[in-house]
Amino acid sequence: MMISSITPIVATLPWWLLFLISLFTLFALWLSYWPGRQATIKTIRASPFSPDLVPKEIDTIVIGSGAGGCACSNLLAQAGRKVLVLEQHEERTGGCTHTFRIEDCEWDTGLHYTSEGMGLPTHRSGGLLRFMTRGKQEWKRLDDPYDQVFFPKDDDVAEGRPNFNNYEFNTGSESVIKSTIMRIDPGNKDLEKKCRVWMNLCDVVNDGFTALGISRVVPSMFHFFLQKRINKLYKLASYTVRDVQYAVFNLGYSIDQLLQSCPTAPEGPESDPVLRRVKGVLNHPIGDYAVQPRVATFAAQAITMAHYMEGASYTVGPTQNISIRSTAMVHAMGGEVLCDATVTDIIIENGRAVGVKVRNTSAGNDGPVTEVRAKNVVCATSVFNLYNNLLPKDLPAVQDFLDPTKRTIKESNGHVFLFCKIKGDAAELDLPKHNLWYFNGYDIDEAFDRYAHDPVNQRPPTVYIGFPCTKDPSWPKRMPGTSNCILISDGLWEWFSKWENTSVHHRGKEYEDFKYQLTKHLESILYEIVPQVQGKVEYMTLGTPLTEVTYLSSFHAGSYGTRMDTNVFDRLNDKWTTTPRTPIPGLYVAGSDAFLPAVCGAMYGGVLTAATMLGYMGSLRLVCAFLGEFASAFQEDNPKMSRPEAYYQAIKVFLTEKVAN
Repeated sequence: MMISSITPIVATLPWWLLFLISLFTLFALWLSYWPGRQATIKTIRASPFSPDLVPKEIDTIVIGSGAGGCACSNLLAQAGRKVLVLEQHEERTGGCTHTFRIEDCEWDTGLHYTSEGMGLPTHRSGGLLRFMTRGKQEWKRLDDPYDQVFFPKDDDVAEGRPNFNNYEFNTGSESVIKSTIMRIDPGNKDLEKKCRVWMNLCDVVNDGFTALGISRVVPSMFHFFLQKRINKLYKLASYTVRDVQYAVFNLGYSIDQLLQSCPTAPEGPESDPVLRRVKGVLNHPIGDYAVQPRVATFAAQAITMAHYMEGASYTVGPTQNISIRSTAMVHAMGGEVLCDATVTDIIIENGRAVGVKVRNTSAGNDGPVTEVRAKNVVCATSVFNLYNNLLPKDLPAVQDFLDPTKRTIKESNGHVFLFCKIKGDAAELDLPKHNLWYFNGYDIDEAFDRYAHDPVNQRPPTVYIGFPCTKDPSWPKRMPGTSNCILISDGLWEWFSKWENTSVHHRGKEYEDFKYQLTKHLESILYEIVPQVQGKVEYMTLGTPLTEVTYLSSFHAGSYGTRMDTNVFDRLNDKWTTTPRTPIPGLYVAGSDAFLPAVCGAMYGGVLTAATMLGYMGSLRLVCAFLGEFASAFQEDNPKMSRPEAYYQAIKVFLTEKVAN
């Protein structure tokens, strides 16, 4: 009936209008089609590399299965691309999100907590993870305080002021400001105002990174609308944390003044005991990027501070599940995920990346090498691995990267990890449910300098102390009667480079003696801050930067990829970092070097890489598919919300939510 009534109307329309309607209809149908939507997902662990497991006619090879590699491979697979993921670890995927077991206990390796937004499907980051894992990855919000920072006893305190040695970080910038001032100089309104400027600066940087991420995937004609926000980011990123602290707290600079220039802080420690403490406490995010204040870019400090302003969360179940659930889509779409696969070279022909050479990690350097071809290659193991180890040295791009006049970024520092198995139930032991930090003095630069000069006799400048057993609600069922703890401090590559060519468990007495001294520092800090575990530690093992190289294949143990100093956002380095593109056709980077450090930043880096490879039209189709799932999350959160209202909210959050939230 309806069709017959419409037919006369259609017959009266001009041919060109019918043609346009037909084109629009076909485009809408094409846009709404998303191959991954029809996929049947099964979680399958990676198999060891074998040439006969390699799929035929691969579209993309992704090197590395960390947060960036998994995100990139997942979205490409959802778009219908056949993807091969190659992970050098002999047994498992995940990169810094993998977990391992020894002595009937389990530890995470890199994801110790993240922002609350990653755990909420109505935030962009949480929505993306839900989209990639089909909602299988669960998270638990950490109660406030999510972090607590401890300092050594210090009697250099202003007269009449309190002398606390620990400070809590709770959800919301106002909470952080009031809590900090209450414990350092109660009632100081001028200091409160300066702290607020500090927090607002973090928000400006967060907004700038959001604009930067958008600029990496939209056509250049739209960059005009983003440039002002990006310019603010680049200006603030050119300053060190120490200099910005001096400008704000000593000189009372406003945001507008800092967007013009920033004075250089004088050498030496802060003489004002109140400001000395405030600066030390507000350096709290340093553990998440590991660069001392006089060198670190303020952008790293600001984006990390902003990342946790709405709280923190942790995975339900092992962090390993993120990679397993993300790469399930690769299997479902005809691709493959293989571990025990060390890529030795990226094959370049006629200036283009066309494949890789790969061997079994377990076979050692003399193992047989297999060539695997593909249309594109993605390196998700850092630009330093890429240009130092994987590409031919005669390539112009490699020669540029190795030329100090054309590249000033450096790899980040490594870390020292102490993994502890503790006898007893976490609740009975009253273990902390939040993260603990130890800072060896309010002058963080001085603490870094002392430790770098003498790591045997000096405590580390910063130490993270976490208890996954109290944060993961599935732990008591999975590991009854057992608790765990992880301590992480800084470790410089130059301390360990002389053992670079030795093998695991065969590095010699000098190495073991050095590890023993580092272990004692961390052990003493643990017992000092959490005394109830003394006498309950059944097993402990120390990982060093060499461990990172062995199991994570990080270049010179660079835990965070590129070091977050002021060179990162120098225009000279634009083609090396914070971009998924490389100068070589067919070759891309994913992970933290494509955007930002840490798990969330690396995930966004992988998303940006996938969007870049799919092109503008493919990215538009990806966005449409994501928005449909994102809208569903809003309706699940509020069943009374209509579908149009949910789409409106999804589009609004997708376009306007800041990247660190």
